[in-house]
Parts: sequence; C-alpha cells; structure tokens
Amino acid sequence: PPCHRGGQIGKDKLSVQYTGKGTHGNDVGAVQADCPAPQLRRAYYFELTVKEAGDRGCISIGFSDAQFKLSRQPGWEPNSYGYHGDDGKKYHNSGRGEEYGPSYETGDTVGAGIHLERQEGF
Repeated sequence: PPCHRGGQIGKDKLSVQYTGKGTHGNDVGAVQADCPAPQLRRAYYFELTVKEAGDRGCISIGFSDAQFKLSRQPGWEPNSYGYHGDDGKKYHNSGRGEEYGPSYETGDTVGAGIHLERQEGF
C-alpha cells in the first residue's frame, strides 16, 4: 500500500483526508505511491483535485525519492520537487521557492509532471 502520514486513505483508494492539526511546518499529511514513476517513459504526469484546502491552504503536489520524509512537503527535502498551493511556488531540494504558477485551493485540479530524460519537473 502507499506510504502515508497524517491522513486517512479513502475506501476508493483514490482520496485522502488530512487528519492532523496543521499547527506547524512539520505537521503535514503526505502520501507517497507504492511504486515509482515508470522509467521507460519520457515523461510522467498525474493530477489531484483539492476537495478542501483547509484554513491555510497548504496543499502541495510533487515527486520524491523513496527516502523522502513524510513529515515535510515535496520540494523542501533533498531529491524532491513540489508545487505548493498556498503560494504558487515550485520548490526543489530547498525551503526557498521560486515563482512558478498560480496558487490553488478548494475545487482546483492541479497536476505534476516529470520529464525523466531531463530530470525536470513541470
């Protein structure tokens, strides 16, 4: 099964509800797939729909390696990329983001992709 922290995976195996308090930066919910992106493809892409962004809107989507700390958002840790909904910035291996796109919130569908040959997120 997928690795997760701070959330409850729905019976449909497609939805997750954050169950933490979100009181500090390390109090996040995270889900990590139980199998990696296919390596024989040039690119890999997936989407999520935000059903409820919460009070702070700290939703993120991205990619990480198997050693990723599930107590952090994607992009803040080494070997991870993340696009964060509260500020619309993209993060890569650092807590300092770079301008990327619009912020996103409840009702929005957002995607994350990786170009495997170039090792670039989009």
